[in-house]
Amino acid sequence: MGDSKRFALGALAWSAAVALGLGACGGGSGGNSGGTAGTAVGSGGTTAPVAADSGVVVSGASTSTGTGSAGPTSGVTSGTAASPATSTQASVLLGNCEMFPPQAVFNTRIDDTTRFPAHASSASWIASVGSATPFRADWGAGVDPTQWNNYYGMPVNFVDGTAATTDWTALLYDFTPSGASTAVGWPHESDCGVPDGSGHTLTRGCSTVPAASRQFPIPTANLLQEGGTCNDPNTCGDRHLAVVEQGACRLWEAYSAYKLGGQWYALSTAAWDLKSLAMRPSTWTSADAAGLPITPLLARAAEASSGEIRHALRVTFRDEVLSNGFVWPARHGAGSTAGSIPMGAVLRLRADFVIPDGWTAQAKAVATAAKRYGLYVSDIGSDFYVRGEPNAAWEGNTFSQLATIPLSQMEFVDLGSVTRDARFSPDSMAASW
Repeated sequence: MGDSKRFALGALAWSAAVALGLGACGGGSGGNSGGTAGTAVGSGGTTAPVAADSGVVVSGASTSTGTGSAGPTSGVTSGTAASPATSTQASVLLGNCEMFPPQAVFNTRIDDTTRFPAHASSASWIASVGSATPFRADWGAGVDPTQWNNYYGMPVNFVDGTAATTDWTALLYDFTPSGASTAVGWPHESDCGVPDGSGHTLTRGCSTVPAASRQFPIPTANLLQEGGTCNDPNTCGDRHLAVVEQGACRLWEAYSAYKLGGQWYALSTAAWDLKSLAMRPSTWTSADAAGLPITPLLARAAEASSGEIRHALRVTFRDEVLSNGFVWPARHGAGSTAGSIPMGAVLRLRADFVIPDGWTAQAKAVATAAKRYGLYVSDIGSDFYVRGEPNAAWEGNTFSQLATIPLSQMEFVDLGSVTRDARFSPDSMAASW
């Protein structure tokens, strides 16, 4: 949820949301107009040796084949399904890790309208939301997490996995011992870092793992989290936590992560091998309702300021317009039985939308990414809210300029040229071969 109702959720409403599963979670925290810069804590919560910019950057050409299965139920997440052909397109980096191989759908351009036409249901889906609904940049320029009412967006932490930067702590998926909540999560659809003597093995299905071994990497310093320092599970909302484990190049994300009485709790945890095209098991949720990663779909200030974003973004809509089904690349559905838009559907800024010359480089980059890579429906939240990181480098005009894009200038896209290809695997992120 993480929308404007994030901090207004009472205990009863939050418990009801939990009962519905991760369908209750979503983006859209602020609808702010850029916020104000707070203490310069930084947007990356960096602890380990990382790239000079701890955000997303674009490297030179990369050759990568990747792997594409859903991975085993425990252990390393690489697999064998539908390996794509070698690619030489530029890689997107998250810190010093490749942000999935270039063939991943989130790194794939969908602006060829011949290959990727508008979806047959596009007009009706947009009408169900409201064609005048404006684009909302769901992030801000406030970077002091103690000022959590002005701390909008999803920060990302970087660690190296060793004791110098990382506390591999056991998480509880049942909040009852905290005394603050009785919410119970989904360990059976969660991922854990299980100690193996030399490190931690990414293991799918934490319910089969002893409680002490259900571990998650927490930064030992400069921890940053959605919602800042707000720490009441009854009022502080989703409180996602994102950690990039560099070296191993694994992404870890948690939903409703709280430290209470010295113990960490979460309702769901998910992890990805950033070097792999492996997806989570079908029907499994993640820290997002759609079972997708959040971090690779964030708008980042450094990347936007450079003038080019080379990956897709994420978008949310309210429960009533979302169906309870999902389409690839989503892995899980959440929405109303009366809704129509499935999780995993992708929006694209129409080709005939002219991006004004007078816009900021940031606004131009975000709008261009919406044209080239699209916005994937990832969670329940406020309508047409697109998620990004909190960063003092965001310009105020970026928010107001993007807000002039109405939903009528967008269209849902048919990915059938990928999903109907004989080489396609629903358990792989691969969109090219």
